[in-house]
Amino acid sequence: MRIVLLAACALLLTGCAGDSASTPADASKGAPVVAAPSPTNGWCADPELNDKQVTFASQGGYLAGYLLGDARAKVALVLAPQSGADACSWLGWAKQQAAAGYRVLAFDFNGEGRSVRGITGTFTPSGDVEAAAAYAREQGAVGVVLIGASRGGTAVLVAAARLMPPAAGVVSVSGVAEYMHENAVQAAPRLTVPVLYLVAKDDSRAADDARAMYDATPGERRTLSVIPGRGHGRGLVTEGSDGSAEASAAIAAFLTANAKPA
Repeated sequence: MRIVLLAACALLLTGCAGDSASTPADASKGAPVVAAPSPTNGWCADPELNDKQVTFASQGGYLAGYLLGDARAKVALVLAPQSGADACSWLGWAKQQAAAGYRVLAFDFNGEGRSVRGITGTFTPSGDVEAAAAYAREQGAVGVVLIGASRGGTAVLVAAARLMPPAAGVVSVSGVAEYMHENAVQAAPRLTVPVLYLVAKDDSRAADDARAMYDATPGERRTLSVIPGRGHGRGLVTEGSDGSAEASAAIAAFLTANAKPA
């Protein structure tokens, strides 16, 4: 009897192993290869986000983020974080924009924060921005403005150069010319939408890159706003920081001119 039971167990284990081995084959037919992250209570140390967390597919994985504002809002702001930061870095400003009438989607890049990277293949930051813009449209947005800080500023420019339907506008806050082999100076000549390059005067590398990207952008729908101080990325628009009042005013004027909340 003991021999029979051991044989049965061996058969069961073989069957289980066979089921597990079938997963990659199923994935090759288009099935997801990773699981979407579950909501996290008190994410960003803010219980109000418990029912505002979202996930959506991107480049073989899933991005985690939060979606604020009235679901009837027709203009969405997609917020891409800088290196070393996640969606939480935008939270205070995102709440202000939601109160102003925008739908606001902030997300973690592929494999960072609560987002889950795909098992195989490569990814680009701009690809995540495109996925976020598509998700915002799926939720009812008609116009989408891409806003990124530092490496996020590079990603939104590269994404905006190929995004279809086109974005309503793009804002690069301290964006750098190149990040993860994506070159915003090379993408800039293909931009056909309103663009705001926002940078602090004493943020030397970013200031030089902003001028280079501005010079490479065609047409009259480009704006270069150089703010006093040395703030960088999301910190440049943090309330109370050096130059934050001027930076916030520049973004507000750009949004009013190109993407008023409906």
